[in-house]
This record gives sequence, C-alpha cells and structure tokens, in this order.
Amino acid sequence: MTEPRAEGSTRDRIIEATLRTVREAGFADTTARAIARTGGFNQALIFYHFGSLDALLHEAFAEASTRQIEKYRAAAAEVSSLSDLVRIARRLHQEDLESGAVTAITQLMAAASEPDERAALLERFDGWIRLVQDALERATAGSPLSTIVPVREAAYAICAMFLGIELMSRLDPGRSEAEAVFDMMEGIARLVEEVGLPLLGSS
Repeated sequence: MTEPRAEGSTRDRIIEATLRTVREAGFADTTARAIARTGGFNQALIFYHFGSLDALLHEAFAEASTRQIEKYRAAAAEVSSLSDLVRIARRLHQEDLESGAVTAITQLMAAASEPDERAALLERFDGWIRLVQDALERATAGSPLSTIVPVREAAYAICAMFLGIELMSRLDPGRSEAEAVFDMMEGIARLVEEVGLPLLGSS
C-alpha cells in the first residue's frame, strides 16, 4: 500500500510544480527543467511518471480544470437570480486573479496545437459551460426571459467573457476594467429583474 501512495504523491508534486511554473513563468518557459527546478526534483521523474512533457501538461490542465469545476459547482449552487450570478462571478474573478488558477488554464488552452488535444481541452471546458447553463436555468425559471434567451448560447458567452476578463486583468491588474464590467452587468441584471420581466410578461 505504501508504494502506490508514494507514486501518487510524486505525480501530485510534479503536477503542482507544473501549474505553478505555468502561472509564474508562462507557458513558453514551462520546460521540464523549469518544472523540476520549481518542484525541487530531478526532471527525469517527469518522463518516468508521464512519458512526455506534453502528457504532463495535458494532465496538469485536467487537474486544474477539475478543481475549478468543483469550485464553480459549489458557487453555482448559490445562484437563484441573475444578480446572484453576477455577484458570484465577481467574487470568483477576484479569487482566481489572486490565486492565478485560471491563468494556468488559459495558457494551457491557448498553447494547444493538435486537433485531438484541442478537442479534449474543449470537452473539459464544456463542464464549465454546463455549470453556468444550469445556474442560468435556475435564475430565469418561471420568467418570460427563459423562453427568449437561448440558455446554452448565453452560458457559452458568459464563460468566454469570464476567461477574457481574466486574461486582460492579468496583463496589468492596475489597468483592469473588470470591476466596471461587473458593475455594468449587475445594473443590467437588476434592470431585467425589476423592469424588463414585467414588461415582457405584459406583451
């Protein structure tokens, strides 16, 4: 029993070092040597446990994506209105900006070059979209908006926008306009909830 745990611990250590290297150094400088230096281990362990750097990067993306999905699933459970959705998205954005978690994911996504690799990453991202779709369906349940807005497409747009905001905020946090964007979205959400829906219902 001891040996599998040790192997798992080594793999986890390598994945953690990979994600940290991507966050801090960027994808272009995430080499086997850089990862080993970050984690304090021999780079030969990367190839022993994962076979190749590409395989390691793919598994690191899967791990980071799984963590984010679990985090977002817990947050999405709090959504019962459009205002809730915007408020929680604002909170998650701030947390992700501080942790750098989404930075690693977006860099790994941007670097995908092979069709099979891109398809696998997009399948992972689909889990994010489904979470937002479920939250939107709850937020608009019983309202005329639910029959007007295509929820899947709206969820896709929200996820894409969220990633875009993360990327632009990371370039220069001091020049980020994310807060203003979330303020605007909150205003739209309140308008839809307080004014738009009664008008739609009366048409």
